[in-house]
Amino acid sequence: MRNYADQANLHARIYAMKGRLLSLQDYAVMAREQRTFAPKSSSVQDLIDAKENLFREQIAPVNALVEAYDKYTPVFLAYLRQFETHNAKVLLAKAAGKDILEQWYDISPFASLDKSLLNKNLSMDDVTSLLTNTYLGADFKPSSSYRRMQMNLDISSARNIYNASSLISDQARKEFQEMILRRIAVQMVIRSYRLRVYYHWSEKDTRLYLEKINNRLNIHAESQIHSIDEDLNQHIETLRKSSGQEPSVIDIEQHLEQIYYLWLSSIFYRDFHSIYGVIAYLGLLLIQIKNLFRIIDGRRFGFSADAILSKIICKE
Repeated sequence: MRNYADQANLHARIYAMKGRLLSLQDYAVMAREQRTFAPKSSSVQDLIDAKENLFREQIAPVNALVEAYDKYTPVFLAYLRQFETHNAKVLLAKAAGKDILEQWYDISPFASLDKSLLNKNLSMDDVTSLLTNTYLGADFKPSSSYRRMQMNLDISSARNIYNASSLISDQARKEFQEMILRRIAVQMVIRSYRLRVYYHWSEKDTRLYLEKINNRLNIHAESQIHSIDEDLNQHIETLRKSSGQEPSVIDIEQHLEQIYYLWLSSIFYRDFHSIYGVIAYLGLLLIQIKNLFRIIDGRRFGFSADAILSKIICKE
């Protein structure tokens, strides 16, 4: 059934769904309960199956809302397609001969790529051809470099969700863009920090890279990036003084994700009648899915419940 809800009804549903998101106490119970999300065995395939089943369960309520209110359909589709970008990356990696987990995000019936593609012996050219015939095709640029093609997919995914704002009303468009810019800014700061630490890029090279990405996305996230960078630098300085050590990239990423989570949580209640709550809920659900994956991984590798909980992004 299509377009069966009005805006107020859909917002009320989102508020109810937000109330069912997991708390830190819920995560603690799951981390300590031995049977929670336990794969059938320790095999890689059972791990993949456990995550795929969990994802389908978590994303089902969103799938049910995609066509509920036609003015928000582009928003929900753009959200789901972020997961399909991961699927495209899996196909690319497999075609390039990379050793990866062939985990698939099932967003049917709204998928453009079918999981059966994993069973085919696709070349890089085959995958490129597949992608250029999807919604990713408008922005996806084929390249001989596997790493470059992966980056092109990230850029295409970010642009796809940002451009979805052009399909909604003026005020909702402004609110939507504000929230998406924040997410893009967080991701760009994380990426730039990785480049400096892992690849020893200079500040100048990193800045030029970010400017290039901004230009390709045709967005203006400079002020958002600057704000996040300032917070990050203060956090790093505090950690240096308290521990005398340089924080790891993982610590930095967790801090940025935690700050983003708190921002989403606060903005959810800004205005019941605006799109803020819808976008905030979708962002919080994505974080919840990642948290549940962390529990599965932590349990598989024998981490203690406390160690697992230390990596959970949530309110204390």
